[in-house]
Amino acid sequence: MEIPTAEVFYPFRRNGLLLHIGIALVLAAGSGVCFWQLSLQQGQPSFLWLLLAGILLLFPLPLLLYNIYGLFSASYTLERDGLRLRWGLRAEDIPLQDIEWLRNAEELGFALPLPFIRFPGAILGTRNVEGLGKVEFLAADAQNLLLVATPQRVFVISPADQRAFERAFRRSTEMGSLSPMLAYSTQPVVFLRQILADRAVRVLLAVSVFLLIALLVVVALQLPGRELVSLGFDSKGLPREPGPGQQLLLLPLMGAVVLIADFLAGVILYHRWKQHLIAYFLWASSGFTSLLLIIAALQIS
Repeated sequence: MEIPTAEVFYPFRRNGLLLHIGIALVLAAGSGVCFWQLSLQQGQPSFLWLLLAGILLLFPLPLLLYNIYGLFSASYTLERDGLRLRWGLRAEDIPLQDIEWLRNAEELGFALPLPFIRFPGAILGTRNVEGLGKVEFLAADAQNLLLVATPQRVFVISPADQRAFERAFRRSTEMGSLSPMLAYSTQPVVFLRQILADRAVRVLLAVSVFLLIALLVVVALQLPGRELVSLGFDSKGLPREPGPGQQLLLLPLMGAVVLIADFLAGVILYHRWKQHLIAYFLWASSGFTSLLLIIAALQIS
């Protein structure tokens, strides 16, 4: 029986995606409401509380968005010459001869310890397990785990069709490798270093961060002399009623949110689809946004 050139297996992603997307939407909506209320503030007592709540609600979003991206991109590709694991920015190519054994977690005889920090639908991280050594998880379902042992570590995966994966693996080992797969491994941190090795990226990010800091300085210099400030316009196109001067802090906060969002989106484009020009454009646009906010801060009366 011939095995296809490559058989691609995926983790069960629906529950994890629904959960992560749902939580991300709730947090983003809650943060948006807080910032919207801040723009309408006429008095000062609740300003700092709303600002803190808006920031705290935004804080988990990058991790949730990365988990969503990881689930969308997750795959276990079994070839005649080896196994390719993909999860977000994590990639591992394992030559067939380096796979020592494949085993269901239920066959271990003990409960496999999961990573300390994990999310439903995204079980990621490493643990040192007695008898196994270093164990790395790239799984979505804690009830459907397969262990792939290599000389360096044990990988834990969760193909939705576990039986089909095991059958395909047995066929590939029976037929043997035609030509050795080159071992390959990359971590998110390593990939970020590769991005920062690009001089254009370093310049764009440095300019964006500098302009964001400049925006913060401009706002900080204006705050002491401003008890009231008017931000935005009402439905008739007229300036809103003045609110507390602390509302100016919304400008650097907006700049920071744009910078983080553009950076994450640019990293994904740069890595997955090799769209370097679009990534450059996103990283440049965050600096341009900060520049526009600086001009706005200087024009606000």
